[in-house]
Amino acid sequence: MARLSVVIGSEQHTFPLTSEGLTIGRLPENDVVLNHAIVSRRHAHIEMRGHQAWITDLNSRNGVFVNRLKIKEEQLSDGDVVTIGPFTLRFEDRAAQSVVLDDSRYFPLTSDGRALQADELPPITLDLQQFYAIGMRLNQVVDFHELLELVMKELLQLVPAQRGFLLLRKSEELVPMVVHPADQSEVAVSGTIVRTALQGGEAVLTRDARLDFAGSESVVNANIRSAICVPLLLQGSSIGVILLDSPGRDQFSERDCDLIATVASQAAVAIERARLTEELRQQAQVRQNLERFLSPNVAQALSRYVLQYGKLWEAEEQPISVLFADVKGFTSLSERLAPREVQDLLNEYLHEMTDVIFKYHGTVDKYIGDGIMAIFGAPRLPDEPQNEQHARQAVTAALEMQVAQKRLVGRLDPDKSFSIRIGVNTGLAYTGFFGTRHRLEYTAIGDTVNTASRLESAAEPGSVFISEYTRQAIDDSFTVQEMGDLQLKGKEHRVRAYKVLGKRTS
Repeated sequence: MARLSVVIGSEQHTFPLTSEGLTIGRLPENDVVLNHAIVSRRHAHIEMRGHQAWITDLNSRNGVFVNRLKIKEEQLSDGDVVTIGPFTLRFEDRAAQSVVLDDSRYFPLTSDGRALQADELPPITLDLQQFYAIGMRLNQVVDFHELLELVMKELLQLVPAQRGFLLLRKSEELVPMVVHPADQSEVAVSGTIVRTALQGGEAVLTRDARLDFAGSESVVNANIRSAICVPLLLQGSSIGVILLDSPGRDQFSERDCDLIATVASQAAVAIERARLTEELRQQAQVRQNLERFLSPNVAQALSRYVLQYGKLWEAEEQPISVLFADVKGFTSLSERLAPREVQDLLNEYLHEMTDVIFKYHGTVDKYIGDGIMAIFGAPRLPDEPQNEQHARQAVTAALEMQVAQKRLVGRLDPDKSFSIRIGVNTGLAYTGFFGTRHRLEYTAIGDTVNTASRLESAAEPGSVFISEYTRQAIDDSFTVQEMGDLQLKGKEHRVRAYKVLGKRTS
């Protein structure tokens, strides 16, 4: 079903993930022994739950990380990188055993030496209704791995093969997804036969490879007997291949080959549908997590990146603008209202403010009670240029948040009236993702953030205060009033502040 690969002592080790699972730790009785001082005696456990692999931290001292995010329990996807202490383990969602394309090692299975003639095979009759039934069974399966197992099961019921292999393309590699019968040892299949099927785009039947592939010396030497190899074609391109083989000469007939090719054409469509469904499900899950604090268009772009590369990018220092907003007198307001009224008012206020932030491509870093911290200019994908407009976007959002707040207060009873103050600062900050895959927090760290918070505290109710750095970044786009050099709390040096009066009209 899957396997785990890790380099231990400069040697690559591979561990198949069976129904018993894998224990990871420092003690010798673990399935995967990682002998290092910062690895706990029993550090983590990986188990199969249906067709999905899950990793659990067994209360280790230094934690388990999946794609650099600390987890307690996490579902693993193909290509995930698990970090335990100094060790990097890669999870591969594939058949547990390795399959190599090597003619010289593709020896026939043990046989009694008697060749079973095609006319001795049990008759196979399959009408259109039965083909329709097979197609229905394949299309009713949603789970990707369950579908692959079902495809192999259907094929082995049609032809008397002793072994079956289903391999799918992943970039330029053919990855074994189903191997029957299942084993943990490495097996070899004929590269010549597989390449012939893929390059020709049609089924290959060999009753005796010594005769059918006489041009390939390696195949002749390997003494291959009988095989059927069929490409999984989708719109003229192969997404994989199915190979069935048995020892003995003349094990398969032309009819067997036609049956496998017909079912394979149905299977290719079903496999691609299940793969896309799984990809969309994962993308929706990632996007749903990201949309808690990112505008929908940014969340969609980030979710595509995460699914494409299987990880988040490294934290980085970059220029951004940080906005802090706070409700003036919210404590006294809470004392006058019932708890449910406070909750409803706060939810409505945060909803209005968040809509404005998203409108100007901002990121909601966090809600702090009735306060909001937002970032402009980040996150951005690694191959995207820096956003040169983040200061203007932040200040525009701040002004519009004041307008939205007044509009909200105008709909409320007089006893629920309140005002907000906002501070904006621009500069370098360290930005990155923290948390787990199911609870991601994107945040910024540095003096730029602290100064923005202090500007908000110094701002007058109903106003927007910005720093000198922000004023320089917005040029003459806004009308501002200099407020002088303020001694902000926690700052050693005074900070020159400006009140934003509005957008400058051309």
